[in-house]
Amino acid sequence: MIEFFKGTRPLSFVLPIISVGYISVIAGTFFYRNNPLTRYVRVATFSGFFIMYVFTLMTATTSVTFTFVFPLATLFCMYVDRWFMFIVCSFILLLNGLYIGNKLYSVSKQEIGEAAYNQFTTTMLIHSFVLLLFMSSLIAIVYVFHRLRRAMEYKVQEAHHAKETGQKLYAQATIDGLTGVFNRRHFVEKVREQLSGTGISFSLLLLDIDDFKKVNDVHGHLAGDQVLITFSNLLRQVYADIGMVGRVGGEEFAVFLQGRSEDESLALAEGLREMLEQTGIAINGEKQISVTTSGGIAYADRSGMTFEELFQLADKALYTSKDSGKNQITKAQPVCI
Repeated sequence: MIEFFKGTRPLSFVLPIISVGYISVIAGTFFYRNNPLTRYVRVATFSGFFIMYVFTLMTATTSVTFTFVFPLATLFCMYVDRWFMFIVCSFILLLNGLYIGNKLYSVSKQEIGEAAYNQFTTTMLIHSFVLLLFMSSLIAIVYVFHRLRRAMEYKVQEAHHAKETGQKLYAQATIDGLTGVFNRRHFVEKVREQLSGTGISFSLLLLDIDDFKKVNDVHGHLAGDQVLITFSNLLRQVYADIGMVGRVGGEEFAVFLQGRSEDESLALAEGLREMLEQTGIAINGEKQISVTTSGGIAYADRSGMTFEELFQLADKALYTSKDSGKNQITKAQPVCI
């Protein structure tokens, strides 16, 4: 722009250079808009290169081949592949080398005079130096950025693996491996948290599979596992999003409910009992058996009691169900704190 205002550069020479530079920055931002870190780094790099490039060209007096090629070359070098970068850089260097060599060969010192010839050769050398400086800087920056990108990818993968490992460890510490419901320790912790903070009604349901030892003795332990899996699936189906389910013993499960009335809690438990009674459980993919469950449910209309107290009430009601013929749900005495 300096030489344009001086009158030594036409507007048709200045506008294409500025346009190509801005297009490079806009295109770079557009292509990598989904990656903020990459976008900001590359836009900053482009902006710096473009400012240096335009400043150098505007203060020169001779147009050379890389005037229009360099911004586009920078775009491809930064955004495509580093091997493509070397090819483009080599091609630009070759073209400019041929151009400068041809100029130096065709211009005669005797024809234009010593002063003009010295100015011409100085300009050619400056352009050659600037071109080499840009090319080497570009290669260095792309190499550094490539290493940075590799390091970032490694960190992302490392964080992903750490997250997966953390999730696996958390699952192992909180989830029963066979049934997929909370294990006893985590279930008790979660219920205690709810009891300490809740101000609404709650209930604890204890369920025990009837004659489970007989299933293991007659059909084998794999059949017993299948019974446990089927029962836990029914529990999660009935109490999905409304209660916490945990395995608190070998064939004993527990369900904690909040915000449900005593009748609603009992109705859900009875519905589960009937579902299990009507469900055929396939053993070894062929034979089907049916099992039943007995339960005890303790209900309280406000907070203020411990998990141990609630568990003891539900456990006593469970034993009442067992002693009364099994396959039934017994209510513990209502608790009003």
